Amino acid sequence: MTACGVTAHVVGGAVRDALLDRETAVDNVDVTVPPGALRHVQGWAAELSGAFVPLDDTFGTARLVVPHARGRVTVDVSEWRGPTLEADLARRDFTINALAVRLDDWLRDPRHPAPLVDPTGGQDALRQRTLRPCFAGAFEEDPLRILRAWRLAAALELRVDAAAEPLMQAACAGLSRVSGERIREELLTLLATDRAGEGLEALDRTGALDRIVPELAAGRAMDQGGFHHLDVLGHQLEAVRQADRVLKDFAEFSEPLRAPLAAYCAETPVAGRARKGLIKLGVLLHDVGKPANRQVHDDGEIWFIGHEHGGADLTAGIVERLRLARREADLVCQLVRHHLRPGFLSREPELTRRAIYRFYKDLGEHGPACLLTWWCDRMATRGPKSRLDQLDAQRARLEELLRPYFVKPEDVVRPRRLVTGHDLMETFQVPSGPLIGVLLDRIEEAQAEGSIRDRDEALALARRHLADARAAQG
Repeated sequence: MTACGVTAHVVGGAVRDALLDRETAVDNVDVTVPPGALRHVQGWAAELSGAFVPLDDTFGTARLVVPHARGRVTVDVSEWRGPTLEADLARRDFTINALAVRLDDWLRDPRHPAPLVDPTGGQDALRQRTLRPCFAGAFEEDPLRILRAWRLAAALELRVDAAAEPLMQAACAGLSRVSGERIREELLTLLATDRAGEGLEALDRTGALDRIVPELAAGRAMDQGGFHHLDVLGHQLEAVRQADRVLKDFAEFSEPLRAPLAAYCAETPVAGRARKGLIKLGVLLHDVGKPANRQVHDDGEIWFIGHEHGGADLTAGIVERLRLARREADLVCQLVRHHLRPGFLSREPELTRRAIYRFYKDLGEHGPACLLTWWCDRMATRGPKSRLDQLDAQRARLEELLRPYFVKPEDVVRPRRLVTGHDLMETFQVPSGPLIGVLLDRIEEAQAEGSIRDRDEALALARRHLADARAAQG
């Protein structure tokens, strides 16, 4: 397409995904233009009634945001890094992304882009389902491409060319120079795929995992005793593999729970980042506190008492470094801090309404994520030593905990309020303060237990508590 005297080509993911016949929404497109042509792109924005946002004058990049009938389309425009289009494509990250088609040809039929400009053999790589860097120095030039390689391999079900791994190993030290925001985007996108465990194991193999989450390294080759069949780090990676399996379709749970669990994991606490990837980050980090809390007793037994609290403290630093939003960071830290709690509940002879209420009172919307984290941890713990009867019993208890959140949560998880704080202050002539909060909590818990059912019973309970409190004060 020639606009304002500029010839433009669509390049990268939009072309690649069309050739793979992937059903992806075309709402973000990469376009490349000749050197010096970026100044003309502002004219495109005016013609299309869109917005023009310069991104980097040094490298010649800008963004167009164009209104569309179903929302908006973001077009990222960059100038060639070289004298020709072919030279620009040869300097991109991977051959499957170094494919271009003229913008007007792409607009005519975006699902079947042709004719293609393909100087690096990207079409052959796609046919072979192989990911190859465009040039030997691709990872040195931008070490984040190490994460991107395994993220793309996981998402597109590709194999990474064996010759690329030594190049990654040589470049992984450079990851320390990459911003937390860029690492976060690639890591969470990898974790949201169904092959995250495989990708993390590859990052560990190439040395990149130690660079992006160095807190995990202390668990490598650390024995956990006879109860576990893997070392600490191996167990954490296996737990992510289990999360890939469990969160893919929830097939091992009762049918009525599958759709609600899938919807829950697909929710986005922050736009563009689903809960599924954040749960897997919590799964990866759940035992990060074990090395600092390892104890070997006189009888040879190995214990990690308090590792969930130390792990949560370490996790707080990790999510800050990755620049997670507050709601995301809270989720991941809570998963690490509470990942043992469902296991304790699973061993109770009977699961009471009070226990369910208190679990969700403490964890709120993170409750199901915590339960899923524990289950992935449990499935990774014993391996071939697992007893099927124990697994069946624990799965039944897990469902007993999940069901109240998704089925009639107003019964136990979030009871409908019978009285307000204002009601209590007016009825009992009590001033606003902490005591009102205590009374409301007592009423809600009794309601969840099923011991009170209406406003009169709620006020009677509050009256008894106030009388006891006044008697205790003398």
